[in-house]
Amino acid sequence: MKRFLILLVIALMTMTVIGCSSSEGNPEASVSPKVTVLATTSISPVPTISAAPTDSSMASTAPTPIATSVVSVTPAPTDASKTTVTPATTDSSKASATPVPKDSPKSSATSTPAATQPEPSQQPEISPKGKKVLFVGREQVPVPAEDVVMADRLKGMGFIVTKLGDKDFTADETKGYDLLYFSQTVNSKFLKGGVMKDVAIPTVYVKSHGMFYLGLSSLEEGATVKKIKSIDIVDSKHKVAGGLSGTVDVYKEADTGYGVSYGIVGKEAKVIATIPGDKTKAALYYYDKGSKADNGYTTKARLSFYYWSNGMQDNSTDAGWKLWDNIVLWTLQNG
Repeated sequence: MKRFLILLVIALMTMTVIGCSSSEGNPEASVSPKVTVLATTSISPVPTISAAPTDSSMASTAPTPIATSVVSVTPAPTDASKTTVTPATTDSSKASATPVPKDSPKSSATSTPAATQPEPSQQPEISPKGKKVLFVGREQVPVPAEDVVMADRLKGMGFIVTKLGDKDFTADETKGYDLLYFSQTVNSKFLKGGVMKDVAIPTVYVKSHGMFYLGLSSLEEGATVKKIKSIDIVDSKHKVAGGLSGTVDVYKEADTGYGVSYGIVGKEAKVIATIPGDKTKAALYYYDKGSKADNGYTTKARLSFYYWSNGMQDNSTDAGWKLWDNIVLWTLQNG
């Protein structure tokens, strides 16, 4: 038994020497960190065998002391222990933060008041140049003198004028025109029955019946005040007034054979001038497109009325001609 234990101890010591020799022969082992494993071998005590006493003496077997040795095992270095891992350089390590100068001025948020929006520009005025007018007057031979004068004046303004006798007039005849003009010479029976109610072309009526048949005036007959030569401008700031104001002479003379025509208008009419001293009698007025008549009719275009009587082409003043020119141009704008 003792021999066995001695051989075991010798074997362990031999393994230790071999391990140390191999570590000394490998120079790289000193570079890499060593992993030291402490192996402790303990030999359990052998139980004591007591022999029976003999006559000669007491034979006793003492317990064998425990042989304890510490074996240091250094494992051979692996390839992993040779590898040097270099951390990758990140972009953040390359970036350099530029410090903000301490004395840089601070930005101040100053609220700038909103700029005042300009007023919408006025819509450009429609020029009469090249615009087509259908001129409706009494069909007779010779053509009434006032119709000749007025048609020529329209041409002088730049309009292209087509004349049509009242007997030949129908709503279909209005197609393709920019402006319609009904002379005071028209026979009113050709305007009855609301023949113009669906026509969407701006129109100047110098015949008061034309406004009555559309419900834009409540007076059919007797709508002329004779033996007067002036009108009252009640909207002097309007473009049609042309700067005129107060009571203005529109005829050179007053006579019992002619006068100033008018209409009794609805709430949405725009009145420029009236019979002197009577604001209920509108001598110069219009309805804008989309306006409502008192009878419920809605206008399809701008419709205007001018106060003339027959034969006034030779009796009109400059103010009267100015108002006529202005109402024609204003109606053409078709507001």
